[in-house]
Amino acid sequence: MKNLNLKIFLLFIAIVLTNNAAARIKCWTNNEGNRECGDKIPPEYTQQGYKELDKSGLVREEKEKVKTKAELEEAKKQAENIKKRNEKKKNQKAYDKMLLETYTNVNEIEIARDEKINAIQSTIKLTKKRVSKLQYQLNEQLSENDDSKESKKIKNLQDEISLNENFIQKKINEQEEIKNLYIGYIKRFKKLKNY
Repeated sequence: MKNLNLKIFLLFIAIVLTNNAAARIKCWTNNEGNRECGDKIPPEYTQQGYKELDKSGLVREEKEKVKTKAELEEAKKQAENIKKRNEKKKNQKAYDKMLLETYTNVNEIEIARDEKINAIQSTIKLTKKRVSKLQYQLNEQLSENDDSKESKKIKNLQDEISLNENFIQKKINEQEEIKNLYIGYIKRFKKLKNY
């Protein structure tokens, strides 16, 4: 008896669903821009998107137009741009948080900047002393070896002087980068604190 009731119930549900699906009307837009409806969509319009309506005219399902390759590429670019903007906002928020948690006023930012620049200046000063000593040694070697200016020791001293001078230039550039970085810190800090 239970089996019979279950079978009847399932048959009833299948009939209702079949009638419901068959009762739906599909509407699409033709090539002239006019809306057409029917129980089946002509094949040339299936890719353009359509709406399925029930007996009372309510939209039950809406199929979007299939996108072209160019439209898919454009959508992908837009999604990437949105992702980049969101990432930029997230990074800016983290940067602002770091700035506000690290410093309480502009004076602290300037002190931190000056300490870093002075530390690099000390390194430059020491390296310049080293270059002076190397230059002195090179001059001695050159005066002793007038015949063989291409001796190995002379070449090594010249290379070492060159390396140290390059190092000094990198440190000078680093000082400029720090100055520019801290200009940005101060500008952003003032904006965040409404100075």
